[in-house]
Amino acid sequence: MVSSASVSQPARFAGYAARTRKWLTNPENQLLLLLLLLAAVPLLYELGRHPIQLWDESRLAVNAAEMSRNGNLLVTHFEGQPDHWNTKPPLLIWLQALSFTLFGYSTWALRLPTALATLGTLILLYRFAARDLRMPLAGFFAGLVLVCSTGYVRLHVARTADYDALLTFWQVVVWTSLFRYLETSRSRALLWLAVGLTAAVLTKSVAGLLALPGLLVYTLFRGRLLWLLRQPRVYAAAAAFGLIVVGYFAGRNLADPGYWQEVLANDLGGRYLTDLQIHGHPADYYLNQFRNGLFLPWLWLLLPALLLVLVQPVRRLRWAAVLLTCFASSWFIVISTAASKLEWYDAPIYPALALLVGLGLALVLQALREQYLPAAKRPVVWLAGTLATLVLFFTPYETVVNQIIKLRYSDFGIGPDGHLARYLSTTLHKDSQLDSVTALYSGGYNATLTFYKMLYQEHQKELAIYPVSTPPRVLQPGTVALVCDPDYAARLDSVFQIMELKQDESCHTLLLVSRKGPAL
Repeated sequence: MVSSASVSQPARFAGYAARTRKWLTNPENQLLLLLLLLAAVPLLYELGRHPIQLWDESRLAVNAAEMSRNGNLLVTHFEGQPDHWNTKPPLLIWLQALSFTLFGYSTWALRLPTALATLGTLILLYRFAARDLRMPLAGFFAGLVLVCSTGYVRLHVARTADYDALLTFWQVVVWTSLFRYLETSRSRALLWLAVGLTAAVLTKSVAGLLALPGLLVYTLFRGRLLWLLRQPRVYAAAAAFGLIVVGYFAGRNLADPGYWQEVLANDLGGRYLTDLQIHGHPADYYLNQFRNGLFLPWLWLLLPALLLVLVQPVRRLRWAAVLLTCFASSWFIVISTAASKLEWYDAPIYPALALLVGLGLALVLQALREQYLPAAKRPVVWLAGTLATLVLFFTPYETVVNQIIKLRYSDFGIGPDGHLARYLSTTLHKDSQLDSVTALYSGGYNATLTFYKMLYQEHQKELAIYPVSTPPRVLQPGTVALVCDPDYAARLDSVFQIMELKQDESCHTLLLVSRKGPAL
């Protein structure tokens, strides 16, 4: 007798296969897959090769590694102590700690949440254009514009494990959900709006709310503010948001006294009202970034695209253009008037601008097709579309990819220590016979080396870290030293008989064989 389970199993797989085939035969889904395939190189290529970056990324890496070890999900730690330097809520750190738990410590695992956030942002843009605006080609172009923008595909945003890629993802959730809610009044859209705002705050504190002024202006333009204020479920969503956010900060402060005072000084007004850590710039700082290449060549298409969309007879397209303009303008004004300005604070603007450009490009190509290829068959239309896409995107795409490749040889602006971080990773994975090494760096704060020390421990290896100011006599014969500073390498050579085990660019692996004479 054949069991029902044995009969149902093949039937279940057959059902999955049928649904997959049906999904793949949908042209809208095929276009999405093509977009993700083209985006894979700018977003994922060599994502784990470049070393952990100093400051934010390395701090988060240590926070996540320690969380995965101590299991404390409420209080982030750095070198065993509650972290009051990085006071952001820990949503990103939770995701990174989960990635470490599942896949082990590595640069790739640290940046996995960023990779998923960037791919998720593309999917959100495409789905919004395809389903809400009924223009899948605009979503396709918007995704390509985004991954061909060096302001988005760069360190601290799409290419590293910092806050900004995840924050950008949640901002797209917020403004797409608001559009849907005002269009349809569906509770599901309001739920996602609340989820987006809550997750944005849990990702980067008050920065998650910077979109609210623009969204309020858009709601006023729509004439829907009074309607919104009369909805009981809006207050329920706001209460849930407040309960979760206030609950986190209150719980963290109870478990970690003094935390809230640091949040007030650092995040709630500190960065906006005062120039923290010498990051003051003129008001046109972000505009100059756009002009200097971070959104070129698309910057010059923004105004024509906006005007073209605003004159369309389709109401939803016009309102989408107003929403994108309100969101981007509001965010831009807030960060431009802040006392502290960092180049990646503009990251959440890029998807909105990309969609505006994508809408404009799609409308132009649609008009050209109707004018010149009204009765053309599908292969001809696809060939014409492919050629047009190549003309538009080949050079910007090549620029982004070349920028990623150049980072292989970069010191990331910090001199020999930038090469040392890369060399530590190479040594760990390619020189498996070395169980104990000593890294010599310039000195001072360097969370990057703290993380690599933990990474070495996970591989049952020992990494000692000394500043180059350390007198050579402190080191003992038999030490394997990793040096990327030629001056310190010369100092070692003056004291020890040295055997060079390996060299890679400016970095050396040196075996200190014996002292040459009296210790210096």
